[in-house]
Amino acid sequence: MAVLDPDKLDLGFVVFCSVKLRVMNKQNANAFERLIADVPQVAECYNISGEFDYLLKVYTPDMATYKEFILNTLGSIEPIGSIQSTFVMNHVKQSYGLSL
Repeated sequence: MAVLDPDKLDLGFVVFCSVKLRVMNKQNANAFERLIADVPQVAECYNISGEFDYLLKVYTPDMATYKEFILNTLGSIEPIGSIQSTFVMNHVKQSYGLSL
């Protein structure tokens, strides 16, 4: 596994994006997952429980690019009902793999 520095790739603006589908059912979930798999800005995608249905880890160069990502990319995915963005201010701990 190679670990790349997002800042050196001009992708240092990190956002956790919570996504709620309009209706959470098999058809919408499959459509969302199929579409999000091909989005290069999304490094990770988790189906979660709670208020939101999915949690995305998104890398972009800056806020303006993230805004365009929300409007043009996520905004074009039909099953999405709402989005909440949480901006990363500092990486405190980041692990790769599991400790045994």
